[in-house]
Amino acid sequence: MKVGVIGAGILGARHARVWHELPDAELVAVCDLDAARAQNIAALYNARAFTDYRALFADAQLDAVSVATPDPLHRAPVLAALDAGLHVLQEKPLATNAADARAIVAAAEKSDRVVMVNFSQRFVSDHIWLHDALQRGEIGKPRMLLSVKHDNLSVPTEMIRAWAHTTSPLYFMSSHDLDLAHWFFQVDPVSVMAQDTRGTLDAQGILAQDGLNVLIQFGDNILANFHSSWIHPNTYPRVADGFLQIIGDAGALTYRSRTRAAELHNARGGQKIEFTGPHTADIVDGKIAGAFVAALRYFLECARERREPDTSPRRVLATALAQAEALDLCARQPLRGK
Repeated sequence: MKVGVIGAGILGARHARVWHELPDAELVAVCDLDAARAQNIAALYNARAFTDYRALFADAQLDAVSVATPDPLHRAPVLAALDAGLHVLQEKPLATNAADARAIVAAAEKSDRVVMVNFSQRFVSDHIWLHDALQRGEIGKPRMLLSVKHDNLSVPTEMIRAWAHTTSPLYFMSSHDLDLAHWFFQVDPVSVMAQDTRGTLDAQGILAQDGLNVLIQFGDNILANFHSSWIHPNTYPRVADGFLQIIGDAGALTYRSRTRAAELHNARGGQKIEFTGPHTADIVDGKIAGAFVAALRYFLECARERREPDTSPRRVLATALAQAEALDLCARQPLRGK
């Protein structure tokens, strides 16, 4: 399958490398507004470089495309790719507002092509174990979830400084955990409450939230609290870190991403599970391995079989709308940043 990549930043470069390394795919072209960046990535894999995705669609022979543009810039290239008759793998989040999310869903539903949102964390072996433990009823009926995600200050001030003001830590980081909760519980969000705090990044000229707390009810009786912030000092031992706990009526599950260790406690006792092997995108024998690669392979399978992915726009719309509602609620708060 011949594939192109739109957006040659950190994730776009990863998409390009994985498409090049997969034996059943061929990276044909890389597109980025920055011509030098597009050329540099394309040259690594003997692909063609473009600065306009419309020219890419017109000139390159493609079957599919990865859209790895910044968070708020998914809608236009996804819709254009569908108009060009391509299968689309787009990076998370689905969109950063409800209108864009619904537009992508509508275009995907109208098209006969496969569209998938790259929620790669569903393919992490650690998270698969958590999912399966919940499905086995190890903690009974889930009642509460706590997700804590935080990044070092270098992420908004260096890594994505140019567009940090256009997104939120909720989209950039915690959208994965919202998706995991949706997958774990198999019920949609039904209500949202949210508060944010800001001032640290504002003072550095980056008009963005420092962090948020979002409380979402899933189904009729599951409460999920998502803490998301990206102002940890750069001396913190990890750029990105997280904690996840799920409490049920018959037990509790805890997972720490830094140590890749889970704890399960229920009436039968307690146990600790330590996970090994590739996580998301580790280098093994000179190639990228882990959940990211598994997600791209899954997209190829769905495209070949014309099968709707588990993370199609339609299937993840509910969490996208919940995130949009959370950001709207924060925007309406009085005295923010005072």
